Amino acid sequence: MGDTPTLPGIAAAMDGILRDLRGDVRVVVVNAVHRLSAPVDHKVDHKTSHEIEHRADREVGHQTGPTAGPSTGGAATGRNLATWSRVARRLSERPDLLSIAVSAGPTTGPGLALALACDLRVLTEDASLCLTEATAGRVPGLGVAGTLVDTVGYARALALCLTGRPVGARDALRLGLAALVVPRRDLDAEVGRLVDRLLAVPPDVSAETKALLAGARERSGIQRRAAEDDALARVLATTAGNAG
Repeated sequence: MGDTPTLPGIAAAMDGILRDLRGDVRVVVVNAVHRLSAPVDHKVDHKTSHEIEHRADREVGHQTGPTAGPSTGGAATGRNLATWSRVARRLSERPDLLSIAVSAGPTTGPGLALALACDLRVLTEDASLCLTEATAGRVPGLGVAGTLVDTVGYARALALCLTGRPVGARDALRLGLAALVVPRRDLDAEVGRLVDRLLAVPPDVSAETKALLAGARERSGIQRRAAEDDALARVLATTAGNAG
């Protein structure tokens, strides 16, 4: 199978796959983000690398996380971090693309960053989320800080970041950090059902809804209502056009 893939190669592969997604791919599933929680000098096993390439061309895009995160050291670190930052942005910036992170174990570091970059997260009952950056002499990156504050509030986000306390799956669900918590044996089936439900929504309705919710925090009450009215008008116009 050749040499074991390096982390920069995996980052570039994920970046390229997300950049080149066809317009008809509406959902991306990022599997096994907990595998990104290993020490940063670990390499990616052949099975994981093969699964990335093999599963990316389906109607619903799939990505499987590697076993390492952004590396450290010099200019290479900057390039690697920039690539992972693009990956994180590509997972959330397109209104017409929904991203789902799937974790079946303890998730920290880059794995947690990618999970929080996704629109939705599905955890097994034994999964957990943990911010270990502060205890390792680093700060949260890849948008983690903003997502945490938006989701759980400033005080709780600060406590999670500085203490490194793990958040169990059930607590993650309660805090809004997870959309679903399922038994490990049901994980694939539940993710599949979630994808089916998302794809059952008309594309324009899905995109307008994501854009509305993503921009809601930045708008005043009046602006929110105006944005909702505009989005509804566009959806109704599309419906009428399709009917005609």
